[in-house]
Amino acid sequence: MSAILPRRAAYRVQQFGRALLAGWRGPDQAELAEARHWLPPSGWQLFAEMPRAEQRHALNVWHSLKSAGYEQPELAQAALLHDVAKYRGGVKLFHRVTVVLIKAFAPRMWQHLKELAEPPRTDWRYPLWTHANHPAGSAALAEAAGCSPEAVDLIRRHQEVLATSQSLTPAETLLVAFQTADDEN
Repeated sequence: MSAILPRRAAYRVQQFGRALLAGWRGPDQAELAEARHWLPPSGWQLFAEMPRAEQRHALNVWHSLKSAGYEQPELAQAALLHDVAKYRGGVKLFHRVTVVLIKAFAPRMWQHLKELAEPPRTDWRYPLWTHANHPAGSAALAEAAGCSPEAVDLIRRHQEVLATSQSLTPAETLLVAFQTADDEN
């Protein structure tokens, strides 16, 4: 257990550095065209409104999936829009750092945030609540934007913990691949 915490902390420091760099190096025109190709028009609008760092993360997740041999349109849509509710909910980098700390040192507080009724947007907890509940929020936005039902389901479930000791359905296999790509990026 003691070796896991330093490795996880090192991973989070690297992730933080990548997030900072991503803000400076946004997607190039070819990557934006690729995102536009996979998304319905309203989904593209959601993607285009996201900050460059969020776009970079989403594209990195999709590129990881493609590198692993996945080319399903529902995975592309899920990868590109899975975190859109975070941006829409005002989640900033310092909120993300706060979330990492809460998860590590106060997991019951994190569970409370997930179960909390939606606070007003002016409440200091709103961005944290949004982060905790972003899978459902992002899924709702993707559904309203015309993404496929399979993409919406992948987005809704992208933080779900699966029992991998049993055989997985084809949809769950895609979900595990998606979760792995998201965790690595």
